[in-house]
Amino acid sequence: MEKITLVGKEKLEKELKALEKDERPALAKRLKTAISFGDLSENAAYSEAKDDQITLEQRIAEIKEKLRTSEIIKYTEGGNAIRVGSTFEVSSDNGPQTFSLVGKEESNPLEGKISFDSPLGSAFINKKEGEVVEVITPSGKKTYTVERIK
Repeated sequence: MEKITLVGKEKLEKELKALEKDERPALAKRLKTAISFGDLSENAAYSEAKDDQITLEQRIAEIKEKLRTSEIIKYTEGGNAIRVGSTFEVSSDNGPQTFSLVGKEESNPLEGKISFDSPLGSAFINKKEGEVVEVITPSGKKTYTVERIK
């Protein structure tokens, strides 16, 4: 069972609503227009719209399944160990950094939001201030020291 945060769930629900209420009707209109061009066997606009429809319906089904089967995890604030929802400061060879441990749907490494199920995120779970964390990354082994949990 996949785990997502409440923020991640809300993001998926918003995307699903947009796909069903906006994208699906717009695509139906495109298909109708393409069909009006005649001979479907050599109609590039129709083929493209059908491909887009398949992709759209697959994404809708994927989101619905994820919402149906995912376990919602709650953020925790404060505490003496890093948990999902924690924001924490670390030091490393790259200098000080601040991370927030979030769900996959909210992850944005450029903003310091790391997924709890990524290699980096999972390495920080349950770590306490002063602990050293070593993570193997594509660019080699990185060492972090947890300085502060907010």
